[in-house]
Amino acid sequence: MCGRFSQALPAELMVRLFRAEDVRPWGSEPSWNMAPMQSVTVVARDPARDRRVLSRMQWGLIAPWEKVPEWAKVRPINARCETIERSKLFVRSFEKRRCLVPADAWYEWMKDGAGKTPYALARADKAPVVLGGIWESWGRFPDRRLTVAIVTTPAIEELAHIHDRMPLVLEPEDWPLWLGEVDGDVPGLMRPAAPGHIVTWRVGRAVGNPRNNGPELLAAA
Repeated sequence: MCGRFSQALPAELMVRLFRAEDVRPWGSEPSWNMAPMQSVTVVARDPARDRRVLSRMQWGLIAPWEKVPEWAKVRPINARCETIERSKLFVRSFEKRRCLVPADAWYEWMKDGAGKTPYALARADKAPVVLGGIWESWGRFPDRRLTVAIVTTPAIEELAHIHDRMPLVLEPEDWPLWLGEVDGDVPGLMRPAAPGHIVTWRVGRAVGNPRNNGPELLAAA
């Protein structure tokens, strides 16, 4: 699964990397400890203007049929690739509203004799990790809310000892298809990362508290 990640990439880097326009509101601060229900940066396609945009969405998908978002009993932060096309909650977003979630790294907790030990996971080539997401729109302006969930796959063998799930990691050549800019086999993109592409390291337990935030959270423990 993916329940916490670092998103401290400079805005200039994301604009250049994704060739996107930054339409986020002022005050979009970097975070080394993104947690569910917080506002995260995503890369989405604006079909009306045929462009990519950096936008802010709340992490935790709200179904469009909910009458009052605050009363929603289900706010999933992840969507399993095995069932996403059969899920009433996810299928419309998967078909029409896919996005990219850029990150420095994500965190997983491994169960051991000491309880749960946190690990950071990132690309071995030190490039940003780009996660596959789906988003949904609830309500109308000015009450419109945009929410997002991160797609997950089974973990590759070398990571399974930490957790049996991992987020969908997309390569640059996958981005146009995932964003719906070109036609192709979108379900075929929902596969685990290639072996050797992800590195892991143990980090301090401070990351377990979402109130803690800073680059020191990514330091090896």
